[in-house]
Amino acid sequence: MIHRHRRRRAILAGLAAVTAVTALAAPAAPAAPAETAAAAAPHPEPFPLAALTRIYESDNSATGRAYLDVVDGFPALIDSRPDVAAQNLEIVVAINNAAASDPALVDRALADAHDDLLVTMSDALGEELGGHFRAALAEGRLPKTEALLAGALARGGGVASSTFIEKYLLGYDRPFVVAPDRIVRYQRPGEDAYGTTPAFPSGHTNQAVWKATLMAMMLPEVGSQLIARAGEVGHSRMVLGVHYPLDVIGGRMTGLAAAADRWHDPLFRELIVAAGDEVRAELEYRCDGPLADCVAADTAYLSDTQVRAVSAERADHGLPTVGGDRPMVVPPRAAGLLEARFPELTEAQRTEVLVATAFPGGSVLDDPAGSWQRIDLARAWTAEVTVAPDGTVAVTG
Repeated sequence: MIHRHRRRRAILAGLAAVTAVTALAAPAAPAAPAETAAAAAPHPEPFPLAALTRIYESDNSATGRAYLDVVDGFPALIDSRPDVAAQNLEIVVAINNAAASDPALVDRALADAHDDLLVTMSDALGEELGGHFRAALAEGRLPKTEALLAGALARGGGVASSTFIEKYLLGYDRPFVVAPDRIVRYQRPGEDAYGTTPAFPSGHTNQAVWKATLMAMMLPEVGSQLIARAGEVGHSRMVLGVHYPLDVIGGRMTGLAAAADRWHDPLFRELIVAAGDEVRAELEYRCDGPLADCVAADTAYLSDTQVRAVSAERADHGLPTVGGDRPMVVPPRAAGLLEARFPELTEAQRTEVLVATAFPGGSVLDDPAGSWQRIDLARAWTAEVTVAPDGTVAVTG
C-alpha cells in the first residue's frame, strides 16, 4: 500500500500557492540576418518581459490541484493489481536490456534526457525544416518560441505542470531503485541520468508532450510528427531504465491536460499564436515558400501510417487490461487540442473526432469520468473528417 498521508496533506496544503510563476529573463536580442537577405528576412522580437512574468489562469490546472486529478487512479491501480505492477517492471527491464545492442537508440535516449527537448524533438519537423529550425534557434531568431518552449524553465510550463507535486504525493520508486541488478545504466561522461526522485509520472514525458502539443498548434502541418516524437521521448525514459510504462502513460496524460489548459487560456493563447507566427515566418523565409509546400517537399520524420501505428503500440505499452470497454468520455478542454488542426469544426465536432479516434477502454489509468489516457492525439491529427449537412462528423483514418 502507498502510505504517505502526512506528506500528502502537506503538499496539498501548498497547492493554493501554485500560481506563483518563475520570472524569466527577457531573451537575448535576435542575431541580425545576413545583409544580403535583410530586406526579405523576418524581424523577430522577444516578448515584452511583462508578458512572461505576469500570472496566467493556466499557470494552475482548472481544479487548482496541479494535475493530480488526471492521474489519481494510480495508487488504487498499484494496490489492487499486483500483476500490473509486476508487468510494469518486466516491460521496462526488457526494453532497457535490449537497448544494450543498439548504441544509436541509447545515444538518442541520452540526448532526450540531457539536452533541450526543443532541439532534440526538432527532427520531427522533417529533414530540411528541422535543420532550418535548429539554425534559426542557434542564431537567436526565434526568441518567442524559445521563451515558451526552451529548457526546463520554459514559460509554457510551470510548477503546476512540472509533475513535482504528483511525484512526491505518490512516491513510487524508480526501476533502477527497485531492481538495481536488472537495469543497465547508460551514461554520458560527466552526466547522471539516474536521480532518485520519485518515478510517477514521468516529468520528461510530460514536458515533451505539452511542448510538442503546443508546437503542433503552432505548426499544424507537422503536428502528427511532433506528437509522435514526444512519444519517442517517453520510450527513451524506459530505454534508460529510469521510468516504467505507467510513468510514461501518466506523463502523457498530464502533458495533454497541461497543453489543453494553456490553449484554453485566452491570454496565454495569444503567446502561443505569436510564437507560431514567428516560427512560421522564419521557416517559410528559409525554405522559400509556404510551409505546407515545404513540408510536402521534405523528408518526413514518419509517415501518417507509421505515426498511427506507433501511437497505438504505445497506448498502454502492453500492460494488462484492467476493465471492460466502455464509451469514451472526453475530458473538459480536451477538444481544444484539435482546434489548430480542424479550425472549421465546432468544439462538439472536435469532441466527436476524439471519441472516434480514442484508444480502447479498460486500459490502465482509463478514467470513465473523463479519460486523458484514451486520447490518441496522433490518430486524431491524421484523421480525415467530413461533416454531414446535419453537422455530424464522419472520421476515417
